[in-house]
Amino acid sequence: MSRLLSLLLLYRNGYDAGKYVSFEEQINKYKVYYYEALRQSSAGWEANQNSYFPFIENFLSMLYMCYKELDQRFAIVNGKRITKKARIEATVLNSLTPLSKAEICRILPDVSSTTVEAVLGAMVKNGLIKKIGVSKSTRYVKAK
Repeated sequence: MSRLLSLLLLYRNGYDAGKYVSFEEQINKYKVYYYEALRQSSAGWEANQNSYFPFIENFLSMLYMCYKELDQRFAIVNGKRITKKARIEATVLNSLTPLSKAEICRILPDVSSTTVEAVLGAMVKNGLIKKIGVSKSTRYVKAK
């Protein structure tokens, strides 16, 4: 089942959308909420008074986030081939959280890190995004 969750959809309408969305990566991103849901679901376990609802709610939220990310990837494709530059721009501008260059490369595995770096530099220069942090902790977020 874990493999099925990791590979939600490979192809849709004949277009490759970044291969897959990782359920485990979503859990890792929001592990504070995952562990809190696990803690809440375990409360009262010894007396058989625990509730699985917090864990199920967290699971469904993570699943929803995976499908939302996958849907964004397909929206970027939108029935036609799109340039790598446009895909990078859409990925960063549509992200709810700041993204690192490495995260963008994971989302768009067919795009080279050099291309990602060039597009990010141009986006910063044009004021579309802001650069947060330095070195390996650098993240990019949509400018307000």
